[in-house]
Amino acid sequence: MRWLWSPMFLFAALLAVPALAEPEYSIKAGYILLFTRYVEWPSSAFPTPTAPIVICVVGADPFGTVLDETMAGQQSQQRPLSVRRVADARDAEGCHVAFIATSPATQPESERTTQWLQLLGQHPVLTITEHLVALDRGAMLSFVREVDGGQERIRFEASLEPMHRAGLTASSQMLVAARRVHRNPPPGVEEPR
Repeated sequence: MRWLWSPMFLFAALLAVPALAEPEYSIKAGYILLFTRYVEWPSSAFPTPTAPIVICVVGADPFGTVLDETMAGQQSQQRPLSVRRVADARDAEGCHVAFIATSPATQPESERTTQWLQLLGQHPVLTITEHLVALDRGAMLSFVREVDGGQERIRFEASLEPMHRAGLTASSQMLVAARRVHRNPPPGVEEPR
């Protein structure tokens, strides 16, 4: 059947997987792979036409080997995928995707995440976090847990304004799968002058 290979089917398949503790980061890695296929970067974000899409985990790494295993041998937009780990957003030069594991519990970590999002927001880097509050701080995508029919699932929300400021475009096929798309600037984030 032709519709089985549509982007909507791929996103729907991820939505159908319950978010058990063990596969949580496998599901998130699958989403990140799909995001690389449905987000467009400016050509200036790549040093050459065949340069890889670089996915960075900034700070703490909750994936272990799952992210590397998910991206191994994959391509997006006719580019190979590469995974890096960096300790700080200042080390994320050359990244196209930055996953920031966040915890809303501690104020210093929250402030650090906000600083990282502000720094990365000045570059064509797709920023992904794990808590919706980060969308108000300039994150572009955030994973969210949702309970449906007694089963917990991983979904995502998108914020378009930071994407547009960074020169990124998300396809409508991806945005239709989002739980919610925030179209206005996040509170406290200044418009470019």
